[in-house]
Amino acid sequence: MILTVIGGGSSQWMKSLMRDVYLLDEVGGGEIRLVDPKRDNVEAVARMLETFNKVRNKDYKISVTNDRREALKHADFVMTTFSPGSMDAFYHDLEVPIKYGIRIPVSMTVGPPGISAALRTAPIAYEIVEDMEAMCPGAWLLNVTNPMSVVTRAMNKAAKTVKVIGLCHEFHAFPRFMEAIFGLGRPDDVDLLTYLYQWLGEQGFEYTVAGVNHYIWITQATWHGEDVIPRIRQYAIDHWDTKSEDTPYSATDNHNAAKLALCRTFGYLPIVGDRHLVEFWPSLCNARNGFGMKYDVIKTTVDARRHRVDQSREEIERIARGEQAIDWTPSGEEMTGIMKAILTGSSVRCILNLPNRGQITNLPEDCVVETLGQVSAAGAKAEPSGELPGPIGSLCRLHADVHEMTLAAALSGDRDLAVQAMSLDPLSAGADFSEIAAMTDELLLANQAWLPRFA
Repeated sequence: MILTVIGGGSSQWMKSLMRDVYLLDEVGGGEIRLVDPKRDNVEAVARMLETFNKVRNKDYKISVTNDRREALKHADFVMTTFSPGSMDAFYHDLEVPIKYGIRIPVSMTVGPPGISAALRTAPIAYEIVEDMEAMCPGAWLLNVTNPMSVVTRAMNKAAKTVKVIGLCHEFHAFPRFMEAIFGLGRPDDVDLLTYLYQWLGEQGFEYTVAGVNHYIWITQATWHGEDVIPRIRQYAIDHWDTKSEDTPYSATDNHNAAKLALCRTFGYLPIVGDRHLVEFWPSLCNARNGFGMKYDVIKTTVDARRHRVDQSREEIERIARGEQAIDWTPSGEEMTGIMKAILTGSSVRCILNLPNRGQITNLPEDCVVETLGQVSAAGAKAEPSGELPGPIGSLCRLHADVHEMTLAAALSGDRDLAVQAMSLDPLSAGADFSEIAAMTDELLLANQAWLPRFA
């Protein structure tokens, strides 16, 4: 097996994703090729993988290169976890809009910060697939790079034979609600993915998930044939959040107050972290509610993220030197389960970001949507999910339009299209309309080193 990782120096993703790769008993070795301009980081990851080879008795050849096309040659799988400009560009994405009244907790999804990130990330995503079509046609591209919807759309736009899947783990918060509402918590001897996609069905619980990335909803749910959406609604009516007296404080966690507020109003429960969710709703993230703090949502500063990256890098170095024990517990990410199904000729159920081919009937064709689906060596197939109900579908259609406009701006380097995308996004309600063009220009100028198409 030849695996190429674009963004192979990611200190946070590579610990978990590569650990899962080494847990694949079906593969004894092959090649792992790491591509990343951050030379110190990627070489540290390479040393960690050499340690993994020894500990797991694997025979992977590990290489580091900046020649992306060469790294893609004959690859079977390509993982993408890259971020042009990294924390320097991310700082601009998050901090520049604050001057104009837009302050959000995470970025990398929607709003002016998410659009800014997409403008520099989507062109590279498109070019990666162009290179794959030349160097490894028919290979699988497994993407965890954000902004997921626009990046995965760019990849699919360039794909002819390459099979593209976008992957996100936000749905993994679902078990908390199954325990609280239905008493169907995950047993200790059942892993997360088995619980979500097999065990619940064995208990007679069936459900449908649909939406766009970081904005997915439980639109249908039955237990032994009974419609239990009313029970979910009643839970939201009865609870402001899911905190208990012994809930520990965490600046990066949340307690689902935003989810339950939306469920009370619209009748359906979203399943993503509130820190992402509030970025879709200006009324959940504005000056009147402390930019989400009323709902226990706290902004993650870039300094905090830099610190976390440094900590992860130090951990990788300790593992590489043999100074830290390796925890071989599977991460719960869906990527290697997909690889296993493809390699063994089986199939796997998971949550997927794919172009809309009718799986959500009231969203535009080809926009990237997130639903349940099946993956096998034959390809990825989304499960039919029907319509997104009422206002949920309305907002998703708007964001699908913003995604498409953002991608067009990113690929063409069209400043006016970028301004229009910024102006259409709901989060720009925090700014004065006459200043949106100035904000866009300031973002383009601050990140110009990673925006060659806008030169």
